[in-house]
Amino acid sequence: MTSLAPEVRCDPTPDVRPDLAPLDYPALDAAYVSPTYLRTPLREFLLTTDRGLYWLRAPAGIGKTLFVRGIIARRPGRDPAVLEGIDSTIASDIKAIGIHVQGPLTPQALAAALRDAVTAEFGVVLAEGSSAEPTQADVLALLGAAREHVTTTGAKRLLVAIDGLDMIGDAGAIAVLPAAAAMPPGVVLLLTSRPAAEWPQDVFAATAAQVGGGAVVRDVGYEDSVYTDMLRGYFKNQIRPLMRSRAVAHLTHLLETKASFERGGRDNRLTNDPVLRDALKDDWKKLTNKYPRYSGIQLPVVPLAELLDQFDQLWVDLMDRSDHRFDDLSAMIRALAAGSLQVEEVAGLPKGVDLRARLGTV
Repeated sequence: MTSLAPEVRCDPTPDVRPDLAPLDYPALDAAYVSPTYLRTPLREFLLTTDRGLYWLRAPAGIGKTLFVRGIIARRPGRDPAVLEGIDSTIASDIKAIGIHVQGPLTPQALAAALRDAVTAEFGVVLAEGSSAEPTQADVLALLGAAREHVTTTGAKRLLVAIDGLDMIGDAGAIAVLPAAAAMPPGVVLLLTSRPAAEWPQDVFAATAAQVGGGAVVRDVGYEDSVYTDMLRGYFKNQIRPLMRSRAVAHLTHLLETKASFERGGRDNRLTNDPVLRDALKDDWKKLTNKYPRYSGIQLPVVPLAELLDQFDQLWVDLMDRSDHRFDDLSAMIRALAAGSLQVEEVAGLPKGVDLRARLGTV
């Protein structure tokens, strides 16, 4: 299912950043997985402030754009005629709009993109500023005018997302962005960017001086435990059906061939994953109904140890091949689920752009 909301994006000029391929937003929305490790801290921020600025800084592939898509994108709900947020509401009294930056922006282009986002969401056209080149005052007026339309949707606050702050490039465009203290009442500005080390230091310093005062800044890295825990949980949830199907195939083979196997047993990996353990117990019961000579025997865990070892190694291989990037890891898991990639092939995959080409995600 794809988003029907008009896309407000600012595309890159050639060779601005070779590692950044143009994003297919409908495909991203269709494969959406909520990055709760990014959403939860923003929710907590929104509970404590009526207006302000939240700046998320993280390296490529951690899920910044996915995070913003979940906030601003729309797709049909149960009633196909009604569009709803792609993810659960970030806060009940907020309406969100935003832009994705994929190349340098002039002050005029940045202001125009924000006006277009307002038009796409509210169906109104905001007047341009009085000056030939937009100023910070013009942007504040634009945000304030957009906030006036929020009440028509039943909300009270407006969240404006600018995804890819580091791509703007133009110092003049950065200069028109307001700091937290200057935000109009009821307006929250959400910025995402690469971490400081990936910016030209003079540009980062100027940007931090411009918008950093009073902002809530959150830096997330590949090695952060909350991020790694999320990846592990995502892997377990998404790969469980494949593990289950392979386990059932193995157990079926044992019963069909009347092979000898060690009965019973325990394995902490199943104990710690009760969803998989209980599903396998149900599968085993169905198998013993089909092969009644094994009725009454508990799920044989020992014969599954090799399979569990294989999926432990799969996690290691996925993290290695993805370089801990959520987007690459999730793309490999989708390919495994679809059958276009086999578990045994993962360790031999390339990395980076070559991996994405192999998976058809670039």
